Amino acid sequence: MAKIFWTGKEKSNLLRLAGWGLEAAMLHLLWLLVRMMSPDRASAVGGRVMRWIGPRSRKHRHVLANLRTAFPAKSEQEIQMLAVRSWGNLGSVLAEFVHLDRITADNPDDPYIEVVHERDDPESLRSRPCIIVTAHVANWELVAFVGQQVCGSLDVIYSPQNNLFLERMVQRIRAPLRCGFYGKVNAVRAMYALLRKGRSVGLLADVRVDGGTRVPFYGVDAESTTTPAWLSLKTGCDIVPVRVERVRDAHFRVTVCKPLRTVQGDEPAEQAIFRTTLELNHLIESWINERPEQWLCTKRRWPKQAMQEAGAYKVSEA
Repeated sequence: MAKIFWTGKEKSNLLRLAGWGLEAAMLHLLWLLVRMMSPDRASAVGGRVMRWIGPRSRKHRHVLANLRTAFPAKSEQEIQMLAVRSWGNLGSVLAEFVHLDRITADNPDDPYIEVVHERDDPESLRSRPCIIVTAHVANWELVAFVGQQVCGSLDVIYSPQNNLFLERMVQRIRAPLRCGFYGKVNAVRAMYALLRKGRSVGLLADVRVDGGTRVPFYGVDAESTTTPAWLSLKTGCDIVPVRVERVRDAHFRVTVCKPLRTVQGDEPAEQAIFRTTLELNHLIESWINERPEQWLCTKRRWPKQAMQEAGAYKVSEA
């Protein structure tokens, strides 16, 4: 006999799927409109729109608090201006996403990406796997493309979308990056196995890792990922930081930096991991210091109590 009534769980699942479908359809329509523009035009328009929307969102309080913690010497007016410009960079990234195929295409007359190597022998990156690390600055998506270009193969750790329909859309658009994507669940084990197989791996190193090792970031202890240092120590692979800078609109400079050395003499493993993570934090600080408006900081970076005690959150933003 056919089922007449749905259970509460079935109704909940159906409503969730309907919500996912609506969200994906709306975003698809928005991306179609953005796709009609040139990458530069889309970047500029996305930036203007998000500079208006961002400061009116609940996430804005985290942006302000992070900037106050990182730049305590700046006036409140400077912090407010930086926050708006940071939202603008995020808007540009979102609008550029649907143009990844055009931005990564070979265009000798006016390339969207300029790759700069700090090391004298960039071709050596193809001789053995390495650990590519970057931060949420400028358009960090491009590190995946440049990383696989210079390494020959690259698998990136990322956070999948909860919306399954949206996840499929996002991964289709990311296809021009030409690298593999692995979810962050059991990421350390996956990266270790990939490196042992001779494939390079990539990850973002400026995220808060709840319960992670506290390592100074802008002079304040922050729960930081020690995964790059641990993997380097275990496999002997170099850590290669890669920096992205927005030069203008959808044009970027991507710098492949000199590798960080994890092993130094008879240094204990725990000390080597902490030191390397601290070096990486300092390097990311230097990137942000030069172009603070290109730093995505919509999530609280430091422990809540430390930020509250430092006055990073104003009473009206709590």
